[in-house]
Amino acid sequence: MKILWLCSWYPNSADEFDGDFIERHAKAVTLYQQVDVIHVVQNKHLLKGTTSIKKEERKSSNLNASIYFLPLPDTGFEFFNVYAFNKRYQSFYKQQIEQYIAANGKPDLVHVHVPVKAGLTAVLMHQKYNVPFVVTEHSSAYFEHIPENYFSRNRYFRFVTKQTFKQAAAVSSVSNWLIKRLQSLFDIQQTKLIRNVVDTTRFYPQQHMNERKRFIHVSMMHPLKNVSGILQALAILQQQTTSWEMWFVGPPSKENLQLANELGLNENICWKGALPYNQVADAMRSADALLHFSNYENLPCVINEALCCGLPVIASNVGGIAELLNASNGVLIAPGDTKALANAMNEFLSGKVQYNQQEIAAAAEKEFGPQIIGEQISNWYKQVLKKK
Repeated sequence: MKILWLCSWYPNSADEFDGDFIERHAKAVTLYQQVDVIHVVQNKHLLKGTTSIKKEERKSSNLNASIYFLPLPDTGFEFFNVYAFNKRYQSFYKQQIEQYIAANGKPDLVHVHVPVKAGLTAVLMHQKYNVPFVVTEHSSAYFEHIPENYFSRNRYFRFVTKQTFKQAAAVSSVSNWLIKRLQSLFDIQQTKLIRNVVDTTRFYPQQHMNERKRFIHVSMMHPLKNVSGILQALAILQQQTTSWEMWFVGPPSKENLQLANELGLNENICWKGALPYNQVADAMRSADALLHFSNYENLPCVINEALCCGLPVIASNVGGIAELLNASNGVLIAPGDTKALANAMNEFLSGKVQYNQQEIAAAAEKEFGPQIIGEQISNWYKQVLKKK
């Protein structure tokens, strides 16, 4: 099979974390076949300072990714800037597709990651070349309570999203929670659950003897992750016991640093900052439990990674998280309930709840390992093409 990926998000030199989970999916598939990726950066913040078209290539075994940066138009009016960029984006993407087909022939299947904006290119390819495509959606923004949700976006965004889902041969996501929501909103032919992949050569259980039990939180510290809520829960926990330490991995905000200081938590907290992926894995393996207290979410990779390290997870019951956690590997609490979070941490520290690190890791590897996910995606392609 010749597979072409069109990605709306993908890691690049301006942001190594932009859709890094998509790249890990791609690498998993390359265990079974070659994958070509075309990504045209659409994030305006990442395009600032771009004065001419810039191309990057990220290559590894069986994976060829071409990433393009386009100059931002400046008409003096934001509306016309957006309109001009969308036109330039689609025109450039079309040109890259034509060049790709001229050099490699038509792909058997196109795989879109996130409908806007790459989905429209797949739709046009399907119409012109009769190449079927599938879609993987990673965003949780299909619920009205989530900021900048699908319903609040402009007409172009909603049109591209609808057309992408309508004409896709199949749609996948990492959670059943999101799949069911997409089915309720759009005309979707068939669906497939495919979890986020974990690099199990980095994330695996490791024995350690911390002087104090170590909690860890890993994220980019965006407001949705509710780091302030974790700090408030830690303040409650500190009144009960100080036999713990907390590592935050990710770029801390000034507000959260100030809040930690005001709550008197500095002696128990270590702000590790943003770390390279391999160092994130090192930090995860050294911890005893993961805290994840998001206000809303789909199904974050960090939970899969923690489970592969054998860590129990204490998380808010949002999105598809409940699909992964049970009494054997973690605790679910109501979003925003800082007292419940503090109580769950205290019960873990007191030994009232116990977990088997090796069993957690073994079960997680069977579900999230690269060989498992890569085979699932490759077989999905075969099933889709067989029905066409």
